[in-house]
Amino acid sequence: MRLVTLARDRVNHLLFASVELLPTEMPVPPDPTDGGWWDNFGDDRLCVSRTALPLADALAWYEALKQGQAAVPGRAFVITASALGAEPDYDGFVVHEQPLPFSPSWHGRPRLHRLVPMAALAEPVQELRDGVVDVDAHGRARQWLLDHVHFDLLAYDDWLGAGVLIAPNPLLRGFGARIVDRNVTPETLELGGTPRRGADVTSLRMAVEEVRAGAPAWRAEGSPNKLGRYRAPARSRVAMVREELFCPARGVLDRQPPAHFFRSVSITPSVVADSRARYVGPPSRAPDAGARTVHVRPVPPRLAEPPATPLRALERLLEARAERQGAYRPADAPQSPAGVRLLEHNREETVKWICELIAGARSHVLFVDPYLDADDLQQFATATQYQGVAIRGLINPRPRRHRRVDPDGERFGDLMLKKIEAFRDPAQEFGEIDIRVSRGRRLHDRFLQIDDVIWHAGHSFNMVGGGEISLMTRVARPAELAQALAETFAEAEPFETWWANRPPPIWSLRHEAGHQLRRLAKWIERQRADQTRGGADD
Repeated sequence: MRLVTLARDRVNHLLFASVELLPTEMPVPPDPTDGGWWDNFGDDRLCVSRTALPLADALAWYEALKQGQAAVPGRAFVITASALGAEPDYDGFVVHEQPLPFSPSWHGRPRLHRLVPMAALAEPVQELRDGVVDVDAHGRARQWLLDHVHFDLLAYDDWLGAGVLIAPNPLLRGFGARIVDRNVTPETLELGGTPRRGADVTSLRMAVEEVRAGAPAWRAEGSPNKLGRYRAPARSRVAMVREELFCPARGVLDRQPPAHFFRSVSITPSVVADSRARYVGPPSRAPDAGARTVHVRPVPPRLAEPPATPLRALERLLEARAERQGAYRPADAPQSPAGVRLLEHNREETVKWICELIAGARSHVLFVDPYLDADDLQQFATATQYQGVAIRGLINPRPRRHRRVDPDGERFGDLMLKKIEAFRDPAQEFGEIDIRVSRGRRLHDRFLQIDDVIWHAGHSFNMVGGGEISLMTRVARPAELAQALAETFAEAEPFETWWANRPPPIWSLRHEAGHQLRRLAKWIERQRADQTRGGADD
């Protein structure tokens, strides 16, 4: 039994409790020194204990916790918890499909009975969870719990202040299915696992059910032999099955979700000699960033699709329906990072993270930013690591933007034209380079589209990750937005045409004075930076 409590003002508040039933072959772990571990964090004391109890005593303690009358085992300290409700509300268990944060690998898919908090947690527990009183103590307490409980308890609201009864499979070590002979049709499936020492498995019942396009097909059920194996003849070539193991006395012991069989593995080697080095200089706004080398790889060839079958066609229709409803497509989801990123006070790390996103582009990258310039292309577009990736930009320059100049006196548009021309050099291994200016539909937000994935950015690419808080968020349903961006891009004017036909600047003494003062400020800032670097070198 594992128990985690928070003590404040001589009151023990429940943080987490688990009662784990060990199979007879598993040795009982020794009790820790002094019964457990404890440490003080501000006004609170966190305590973690581990106790080995006989089965009857452990179940009695769990029942007492359910009634709100439990105490620390071996001590007279009463545990205070919010009202707990049983789930399920009968003498039985549930089998979770998702892995549990506190369950070791040898459990497999254990059965659970849990006690769920039915009211608000006590104020000290809420303060510890939210960290609203002492941020430093909250961080240290969270790390201490992670070290002693082995999972981030404060990150799981469904387990904080709760209790759980864990019952691993007492008869078999693991349970699964495999195809015995793949060379014959119909095929034969074998279900089973390794029996535990001294376990009689002949009373068990094993069932297998084939799932085709989301619906059950045939089902077979039987008892295993003394080695824990049961063979079921399949009706045809098996695509996806779900397995179930149950005992007449104990009920369901294991239930697997539907899963495909891996019939073959395709490995595509990547020859390093085929990659070419792209040497990228630092952007002019950050000359100290240093040059970098990007190895550009050829796009891997697409494998030939297997012959069409009615089952495969139906599965594609189901996937298309799920995509319209907003589900991630299987081909994209594993390669996608977390959907939200908070960016502040770390420009270097932000640039690195965005470049890692862009590096996976296979087809095209679209930058949507009114203030996109040549430095942004230099910094981000060169991160692509596959040959033939198209680089597109959709900008919406504000009035007087065409008058902006860099420290060397070159104008914004001239720098952009030079960068476009440099990127179109075949040695750079890019695809189409197309930067356009939106003339009709105006752009307000910033977006980054990488193939079929779209990210929304709060800041322009030349400022993101600076001194202001901003977010980059992955768009969950990008189809409608991708269509709008594609239409706007098609209606936009090529940058070369816009720059050649730009309106003449309207001279204004106020704007001219402001422009010159900004140039002077930048010059003074560069001089100070040079003096600082010179002093550091000395």
